[in-house]
Amino acid sequence: MASTSLPSATPADDMSALRPGTVAAYAATAGPTVILGLPFSVYLPPYIAEGGAISVALVGLLFSLTTIWDGVVDPLIGTMVDRVRTGQGAHRRWMLTALVPLSLLLFALVTVGDQLPFAALFLMMVLFYSSYSLYEVAQLSWGSALVRSPADSALLYGMRDWFAKIALILAFAAPAAAQLLVPGISLQGRIMAYASLFLLMVPIALFAIRRVPPRAVVAEPGVGWRHEIRVSLSFPPLMLLLGVQFLNSFAFGSLTSLFVFFAAAVLDLDGQSAVLLFASFIGGALASPVWTLLARRYGKPPMMMAMGLLISSLLVTTLFQEPEGIGQAVGFSLTLGTGFVGLLFTYSMLADLIPRDAERCGRGRSAFLFALLNLMQKFGVAAAIAVSYAALDLVGFDPQNGKAAARELHLLFALLPTASWIAMVGLLLLMQREIGRTAALAIAAPRK
Repeated sequence: MASTSLPSATPADDMSALRPGTVAAYAATAGPTVILGLPFSVYLPPYIAEGGAISVALVGLLFSLTTIWDGVVDPLIGTMVDRVRTGQGAHRRWMLTALVPLSLLLFALVTVGDQLPFAALFLMMVLFYSSYSLYEVAQLSWGSALVRSPADSALLYGMRDWFAKIALILAFAAPAAAQLLVPGISLQGRIMAYASLFLLMVPIALFAIRRVPPRAVVAEPGVGWRHEIRVSLSFPPLMLLLGVQFLNSFAFGSLTSLFVFFAAAVLDLDGQSAVLLFASFIGGALASPVWTLLARRYGKPPMMMAMGLLISSLLVTTLFQEPEGIGQAVGFSLTLGTGFVGLLFTYSMLADLIPRDAERCGRGRSAFLFALLNLMQKFGVAAAIAVSYAALDLVGFDPQNGKAAARELHLLFALLPTASWIAMVGLLLLMQREIGRTAALAIAAPRK
């Protein structure tokens, strides 16, 4: 197996060893996959359905199957990044390898994707999302090899999150701008306007990749899957972090899956739902640097708890006082977006746990662990969509007549993510206790 060079544990208040140029360059390398994340999943399904080459039901099946594939391939890609193509600059080589098929497949999807039969589309999307995962997992594990302290990890992944929010704002703005500038533009035209940002992000990423210091991946002998599973299950902070990732993603997924219905049926702002969604990402971009500073000063678990409780309080408050008019609704969306920064905390917390995991496991497996974290994120969002829509059906919500069950929808919109975030806070409290206990044992061990 291979291991990335790992950071040593140092006090959280240590000065960062990272140079500003390294932090900025690393954040910029996330551009290609950020652009092809959430916005792509919003625009691609209706674009394919509109082409008429396959039925709407098959479009749903297509994306369900590719989600399942994603769940299978992510840990395999993580293992591959840890074990294959070792040596100096291995992360860089994997990312450059992934960019070529990612670019070609994106071009094919946005130009002829709506005309292809099911089998060809399925194969194309399997290759597309595999390339996407390869780039992202290599990029995330490279970050864990750059950090040397909790302060480092908060800064590095915090700035990555901030860059991601800026890229998402551009991604959602591009189709809207195209629609304003070219009246009557087709859905394909809008998705091509959005995908054109990828052409901007690729050269930026290529330049940035050369500016990030390479880190070696060193081949090490394997210890066996059974041993690794036992080690993982007996490491409570890691297991708790995976649960935190799932619950935070569930909360985020339930909010986004119900947001358009909430805007139309509860706020009576159907025509402005895109504006409100856009405002939430602006809120995230504004808040990300603030959360980064707070995480470096006060620690990541406490600040992630504060984030969950803050947004939960906002959602519960709307049950007693709904936002009125577009002004209040935009303010609500901006504030709501400040809670869309969970990955800042989970990615940096995993980077802090990786050295301890390597000591327990006998080898480094940073890419595999980041792949698992991504897998929990995807499962959380998928579970949120399934539960949210099942609950809508249970309460008799009809999208064509949303007002008839507006109160039930509002309860689901507020309470589903709130329940998930409260459960997440419980796991974070346990995680903080376990981290403190294991740190105390590590300090006491040399004295014995």
